[in-house]
Amino acid sequence: MLKSVVARLHSLSARWKETDPAYRRKRILIFVLLVLHVLPLWIFTYFPSQDGPAHIYNAYVLKVFHDAEEGSLMRQYYQLNLTLFPNWFTHAFLMLLMYVVPPLVAEKILLSLIVVLFPLSLFYFLDATHKGKNLYGFLGFLFSYHYLLHMGFYSFSMSVPVFFFALGYFVKHKAEMTLSNVAILNILCILTYFCHILSYGLLTLSLILVSIISFYQNPRRVIALLSYMVPLFFLMANYLLSNDIGESDSHFGLSQIWERIGSNHLWSYLLNTKSLVYFTAHHLIITRLMLVMLGTVFIATLHNRIRQLKISSRDNQFLLIFIIFTAIYFIMPSSMMSGGWINDRISLFIFPLLLPFLQQDFHRYIKRGLVIVMVIFALAHLALSYRYYYPLDKMMKEFTSATKLIEKNKAVLGLFDDRSPGVKKVPSFTHDEFVEPFTQITSYYCLGNGGVDLVNYEAKYNYFPVNWKDGRPEIIDYIVTWRLGENQPTEYNLQRNYDLIHSTENLKLYQHKSERPSRAKNGQ
Repeated sequence: MLKSVVARLHSLSARWKETDPAYRRKRILIFVLLVLHVLPLWIFTYFPSQDGPAHIYNAYVLKVFHDAEEGSLMRQYYQLNLTLFPNWFTHAFLMLLMYVVPPLVAEKILLSLIVVLFPLSLFYFLDATHKGKNLYGFLGFLFSYHYLLHMGFYSFSMSVPVFFFALGYFVKHKAEMTLSNVAILNILCILTYFCHILSYGLLTLSLILVSIISFYQNPRRVIALLSYMVPLFFLMANYLLSNDIGESDSHFGLSQIWERIGSNHLWSYLLNTKSLVYFTAHHLIITRLMLVMLGTVFIATLHNRIRQLKISSRDNQFLLIFIIFTAIYFIMPSSMMSGGWINDRISLFIFPLLLPFLQQDFHRYIKRGLVIVMVIFALAHLALSYRYYYPLDKMMKEFTSATKLIEKNKAVLGLFDDRSPGVKKVPSFTHDEFVEPFTQITSYYCLGNGGVDLVNYEAKYNYFPVNWKDGRPEIIDYIVTWRLGENQPTEYNLQRNYDLIHSTENLKLYQHKSERPSRAKNGQ
């Protein structure tokens, strides 16, 4: 056994030495960049996201809900929603990990996957469109940390790399779709569905567009490819029919669409790539320089295609898809069918979809220069994030400094006068809180102790697995306050009904003076 392992390692080492030195250097560079981008997730205790703590907590609720002791209070407040809706991935994945590792470690593993898979999926996608030409895959590192990830939209953030893996797989195998290829494609698409419905819809549209553009001269081939996607169409139709889509009609009047097309906000968001901005406006310096680079390469590509009379070539199919996605970005409203941040989400796909169109046949020195520029962009963007993660982590540690004082099976309420972190002694540049990491942070007080988070926003919506139960108790055992100052809420009578058991500069933890009334056993 040991000899076979040693022999295999020796064989791999020999093959590695035989590979092209440039290829080896590229692989090493990619590996180093992956490590650097994962490091902040493990160096700091907390990842500063807005909704992330709620996702961790609700995955924990799923894990212990039927536990006789730990889930007893939860069953009085919550009911499970086990329908097959999109958004399941994060909760299911975190729940399974929690059987092996603590909740915070489970989150770090999930985030590491999301961050690592974005650039890898882009390399795969570009290689699938043009074999061996994945130069612009290095931009995936810049995109791996984005606004929506810091908003805590973990399922959506996972759906983006799965989207590019699925689209790349289809492009690579569309000429010969065997039964196994069809099965793998459908599995990738269904995984996208359980990550996020918008990404699933955009993926389905992309597959249809690629099929038509690639084989428009062979209608039978197009019909055959579309027939492989029939299960995907049924899945989308089932979702639309089971949700109220009638009210969304008001979003698509000509006046509303025209207003969005002329919206300065939407144009600014897209042309500044604000999907990569989350804590400081100084991220815009990097995103604008990236767009200058892409614009220069785009003009050079367009000039060469026109000169070579290849403007209608199939090589340009992703230029058309880029234009269609840009149009969808402006046509879609900011929210509909209980879903929000629609334009923000679509914008994350737009520029990566343009990359296969861009020319890569440059002189080797120009190629090296482009790689250096893209790596600098990624590292500068990451360095800005590092500079904010440190003070944010300190503030989040202050907020969670009293979690061990919470007794088992208690209800906790969080009260905030200011949801922004208000970091002190930050680096000497503008600090704009595009993301508010303290919005759902009370969830940390209910991890591992069977507690109920009364600020649990997910429980209000039917596209999450944990929902509020009618007739739930109204008792509040603990109240966590953050920067309330003199604005003490009168409805809770903190001074009369609660004891202050912990305080810091910004945080106060109150415990109800009376003992909790006896509850029925096992949540009945």
